[in-house]
Amino acid sequence: MLCENLKVVNLNITEDNYEYKALFRLCTESVCMDIDLAKITDESFLNEIKNTFQLEESPEEIKEIIMQKVMDASSIESHVSEGKSCCKENTDEKTQRGIDSLSTS
Repeated sequence: MLCENLKVVNLNITEDNYEYKALFRLCTESVCMDIDLAKITDESFLNEIKNTFQLEESPEEIKEIIMQKVMDASSIESHVSEGKSCCKENTDEKTQRGIDSLSTS
């Protein structure tokens, strides 16, 4: 199997006093493995990933591909909708006429 076929899912990046932690799952259709990004520099851990997913690439190539996948996954924008639809027109016509009559007096 090629490392390009792996998926990074459930990416969770946290920050505490400028110390970043990234946890995620590396998955195929049949196998998943929980990954702590801090371990990604350990060659024995990279070999464990290689053996678990039966990857063809070298540990260094696996590390670079996974890092790129994490960067791509982290760049997906989250959509903040806080306060965006709080003032939609949900009033009925009678209430609106009352409001309009007050504004003309």
